[in-house]
Amino acid sequence: MQPFRENSTQETVTNIPFTLVNNPQITLALATLPFVGLLIVGRTASYWLVQFGKASEEIFRGIQLPVLDPDPHRPL
Repeated sequence: MQPFRENSTQETVTNIPFTLVNNPQITLALATLPFVGLLIVGRTASYWLVQFGKASEEIFRGIQLPVLDPDPHRPL
């Protein structure tokens, strides 16, 4: 019985044929840019959503709403 390793052949590692950039540092730098952009957009969106929530809370607060009197001739 032959050992398993005798049947295997040594193959060289081939590069991916469609690489845009061969330098891994440049690839990492280009891949980092969209993630940083998403972080900035996410932080800005959450800030504006919080501000919108605070503004709508002020609008619907009961203290600042006018008193609706069904009979304007009746004294308060």
